Amino acid sequence: MGVFRRAPRSPFPDDMFGWLEVFGRYEFDAHGSGIDGGPLWQRVAQLHGYATSDREGFLAELQALVATDQGGFATFGAARLAWEMYGSDVLGIPAALPLIDGGIEFKRSRGLPTAMLTGYELQRVDQLRQQRG
Repeated sequence: MGVFRRAPRSPFPDDMFGWLEVFGRYEFDAHGSGIDGGPLWQRVAQLHGYATSDREGFLAELQALVATDQGGFATFGAARLAWEMYGSDVLGIPAALPLIDGGIEFKRSRGLPTAMLTGYELQRVDQLRQQRG
């Protein structure tokens, strides 16, 4: 009788991908973007409960949401959202690392110098260098 069964719905709001794009643009250039951060931070606060109650589920949904983004602003927004939710712990969460790596690649693909990476992004770059030997 699974004919009428609905596909599982994402726990994110329907506009989440677009919101991540806007959040990514804001986080990339908060002063020059012309975006009002107030509503963005309200959404971050609203997502905090889900992010902390089901960390693996939250990160899996976030990864799935930006999988088709091809390294754009939604990808960067997802990386920044992961940081906002988990702070310095983010680098110890395997499910968050693809998001963080995507945010770093977003910056690199735009030719930004290493000096434009945040502290946690630099730590991640060092982790990757150590893994490679």
